[in-house]
Amino acid sequence: METSRADLSGILHLSALGIYMHAVTVAIVIGFSVTLTIIELLGIWKKDTDLIKLAKQISLVIVIAFVFGAATGTLVEFGLIQVWNGVILAIGSFFFTPLYLELAAFTIEAALLVALLYTWDKFKNPWTHWTITFTYTLGALLSGALITSVNSWMQAPWGTGEIVRQIYPWAPVYGPTLVNTDFLLAVKEALVKTSVSLIGSGASLVNPEIIDTLVDSYGELLKDPWVSIINPYALTSVIHQLLATTIVGVFWIAGTLAYNGLRKREKRDYYLKLFKTVSLIGAILLIIQGIEGHEQGLMVYLYQPTKFAMISGLEKSGPYLPAGLTIFGDPNYVFKGFDYLIQAVENHPNPDLKIAGIPIKEIALRDTLNALEKLPIVKTLYEFKIGLAAIAIIISLMIISSFVFKRLWTGKEKILLYSGLAMFFIAPVMAGLGWAVREIGRKPWTVYGLLYPEELVTPNPIGVEVAITIIGGIIVGLIINLTTIYVVLRKPPKFLRIGEE
Repeated sequence: METSRADLSGILHLSALGIYMHAVTVAIVIGFSVTLTIIELLGIWKKDTDLIKLAKQISLVIVIAFVFGAATGTLVEFGLIQVWNGVILAIGSFFFTPLYLELAAFTIEAALLVALLYTWDKFKNPWTHWTITFTYTLGALLSGALITSVNSWMQAPWGTGEIVRQIYPWAPVYGPTLVNTDFLLAVKEALVKTSVSLIGSGASLVNPEIIDTLVDSYGELLKDPWVSIINPYALTSVIHQLLATTIVGVFWIAGTLAYNGLRKREKRDYYLKLFKTVSLIGAILLIIQGIEGHEQGLMVYLYQPTKFAMISGLEKSGPYLPAGLTIFGDPNYVFKGFDYLIQAVENHPNPDLKIAGIPIKEIALRDTLNALEKLPIVKTLYEFKIGLAAIAIIISLMIISSFVFKRLWTGKEKILLYSGLAMFFIAPVMAGLGWAVREIGRKPWTVYGLLYPEELVTPNPIGVEVAITIIGGIIVGLIINLTTIYVVLRKPPKFLRIGEE
């Protein structure tokens, strides 16, 4: 029994759930690590025991979340091989360098995290411990950057030159041609030929004999194994995603402090002081993210025409005020919509070319229309995200103003605390919507313009029982993780000397 087309949608949703659950721990590990580094630095510099105490609490949460993150991260990476086993060729070529380096970064990160936790108050010079903290945080950020570079290549397959454009005439040129064109087209032809009648054709690429045959026939697939890391889309994408993840983690800490400040009147000054320090970090990062978002939008415009048309709601070509102003300084600039993309396909420059007996023009038209179907949902999600971003910017400016206009905010501290509590929820929803736009906007492709989910998915059925087991395990694990964090913070280890708080 092969995987059916009905199963494919369910498997995509199952993978999305696993990624989102993993994202919870990623936000804690990366966002909390950056906060920890800054808070410990300020604590040492100001000789502030309250900040050092907070830093110790944060480090404890990171350790617990790291364990769950390792488990869910393994689940996600195993999913690449087990569920989407057609990506094995990409893992052995385009993804080889970033995934191998990510394992090295993860190992360093794990070792330094243990050292970080168990060397609190062990050095006469506190800056020695901070150096461990700082180095650990660099490892965490590096790990996140390398994983993001893999996803970024799936968004914009750099190094494939004009190959994508040969199929989709509206596509850009993805840098120099660093891939063996004959090899890649032979793989594409085999996948298209099999997927016409069978979902799960990508499983054949797991067979080392088939890969060896391709290598013997065409030579090596990739000329530069660093291409998925060193390309313009990856650089901008990594900065954007790491900022988003960090902002979520920072405001989770700030929101928790705000909640305690509102709930415990007798300690409100204590929690307000910590809240303002942490929320200032988040506010500054959020302002930077707003500026950097322009660069990410520019990359989408340059390298993902269908996604840009979805985000802009351009079923027909026309102006899109925000992009017109920020990219060209012209609010009336006419952007290419799906009408242009479809017309480009209908006037295909290579109408007689075929892949596995199917005309390229037919493939390109089908996929462009499939992308058009996603326009309403992507546009709605994007607009909702932008609305939340506007609220978040206002709150961030309020937080920053509380440091500049201190007298103005005297007696209005509860407003700040409530705004911080709001950001506890706004930040992750905003980031989650951004990721949804990123991923749904890439469809119908797994690798933009090259590979489809139905070409890469396992031929084995993923039944209801399996799905329920995976979903149940993820949810139970997350509940146990969050419960453990709560319990350990209430009764922390004595060696940390942070009392009952």
